[in-house]
Amino acid sequence: MIETQIYAARRILVVGAHAFDAEVIAGPMAFVAAAGGAEVTFLHLTMGEQGHRCLAPALYAEQKRGEAGEAAALLGARWRGLDLPDAFLPDDEATALRVCDVIRELRPEVVVTHWKGSWHKDHRAACELTKNGVFYAALPTLERALPAHSPGLLLFGENWEDDEGFEPQHLVDVTPGFAPWRAAAEKYELARGLSSFPYMDYYASLYRLRGCLRGSTYAQAFMTMSHSWNAGAGLFMPPVGSGAQR
Repeated sequence: MIETQIYAARRILVVGAHAFDAEVIAGPMAFVAAAGGAEVTFLHLTMGEQGHRCLAPALYAEQKRGEAGEAAALLGARWRGLDLPDAFLPDDEATALRVCDVIRELRPEVVVTHWKGSWHKDHRAACELTKNGVFYAALPTLERALPAHSPGLLLFGENWEDDEGFEPQHLVDVTPGFAPWRAAAEKYELARGLSSFPYMDYYASLYRLRGCLRGSTYAQAFMTMSHSWNAGAGLFMPPVGSGAQR
């Protein structure tokens, strides 16, 4: 069961296009995992510095760094940023290799990122960068500063901007993480009314809805890669007997 696999992980990496994205696609789950002893890291590819109506991007980026630190601390997680340009997140090999290097450094068993079906170009880019970063990280012949590492599970979280084709394949109980997530999310001005979109109403209701379907108070929904990805990941593992008759 995916829920068991997530909460058995010792290290989890959540990759978001902007600071605040990682916290909504996996924040409640991250708290539960961290409380169980996992090392959880939020990787913010950009700070989302273009998203303020009044502040200049440089000033808003600095504000969001402080907000990201406070939010991560409340969730028992760490965070880091790549300081890539908001609205212009590059979906290229050089950036995917930077994600690869983070994966090789942190060696997560579980990686979570955006679903590909989004109207937001940065979210689509984050999805592709993460998938390619996972692929590169696993290649034993790709020489980087650190040795290869292949995460066992790649998940896509639920985001209001990434709803095209998203199917809630796996519902994970995050009930203990809901209240800490709310406190953490509200460290961001974005959640407190900066945007016209009612973030807190939406995600609180979404987690409750998923919980109703999961049979818990709150839950988060995730999608996984195809069976072919799971089989392909094994190409870089030591050979094992197939059990097939010869």
